[in-house]
Amino acid sequence: MAIRGRSTLPPQRPGRQTEGVFTRLLVGYDGSPGSRQALRAALRLATGSGGQVTAVIVQHHLPRYGATVGEVDEERLVEAADARRLDNEIQAEAAERDLPVTVRVVTGHPSHELVQAAKDLDADLIVLGHSRHTTLPAALLGAVTERVSRHAPCSVLIVRIPALN
Repeated sequence: MAIRGRSTLPPQRPGRQTEGVFTRLLVGYDGSPGSRQALRAALRLATGSGGQVTAVIVQHHLPRYGATVGEVDEERLVEAADARRLDNEIQAEAAERDLPVTVRVVTGHPSHELVQAAKDLDADLIVLGHSRHTTLPAALLGAVTERVSRHAPCSVLIVRIPALN
């Protein structure tokens, strides 16, 4: 039996009629156990859908305090070394699954930069790790995951770390 009339479903955008639901995945990565789990989840989703994975590493604004030029330069070197280390971790995880991952290193507030990257990349899904922060300051200030989920232009998957027995 055919139903006549207009569909209430939104029209599909060109290029999105693939086998998988999510074809452009963005992962927030900071090297924490939660972000490692999020990267693994994104890679599994991309394997099943033929999707593209972009990992975003967010560096902090410099300087955070009054500093000399030498101290600022030293902090930049530390941040650059940290970004290289995180990039190597991402590429090693991706190599195990034989999937390419694009890495973007940006500077700013993590929630803002992740939302902006999702917009820039026209991401279908943002994948974030659960941080397990339960302290009062984290609850009052709002976690990055919570802020991203409120402002994201697409769906957000929050991956929990398996419970330790």
